[in-house]
Amino acid sequence: MRAIKSLPFLSGAENRESFFRRIKLYYPTLDPRYQAMERAYNTAKDVFRGTLRDDGERYFEHLRAVTLILIVYLRVIDHEMIIAALLHDLVEDFPHLWSIERVRQEFGQRVAYLVEYLTKPSKDEYPKKEDRDHAYHSRFAAAPREFFLIKLADRWHNLLTLGGCPKEKQVRKVAETVQHYLPHAEKHGILLHEIEAALKALAA
Repeated sequence: MRAIKSLPFLSGAENRESFFRRIKLYYPTLDPRYQAMERAYNTAKDVFRGTLRDDGERYFEHLRAVTLILIVYLRVIDHEMIIAALLHDLVEDFPHLWSIERVRQEFGQRVAYLVEYLTKPSKDEYPKKEDRDHAYHSRFAAAPREFFLIKLADRWHNLLTLGGCPKEKQVRKVAETVQHYLPHAEKHGILLHEIEAALKALAA
């Protein structure tokens, strides 16, 4: 979408070097927090290797883009939030490899806490998609602001790249955004106008 082109940090030739150049503005390489972010980056890239999105792009590009929105656009430099953004789909998409407990053991309690909020309940717990979505969205009422910074960055990027998805999915995601995400974007003052603009572009 044209909106992506107006965001240089998303439309440019992003790679590992450019990503960590931004991290180095705040953390030296020997800082344990820098090294934890590096481990999270490597973990996400390795686990999602070979996984593609609907538009054919590497899935890891989405994880990095969401994290860049957090760092560059929302000015978040909290290393645990950056780690959670990189890992936000890990447990949901690879539950046979990663659990919340494993995230806790490898990246700490707060990262695991955020990733658990960001992870939809399993199909074992809720076999029906509607029930799974309802349980997930119900959590929003008690979720911390840190969760919404990551989740709304995730939703904004999903909307910006929805053009490569089937029309049925586009319609479903737009309706879901209006019902479940816009109210919290307005309440917390996070990416409200950006998400509204993306919805308007999709409707055009």
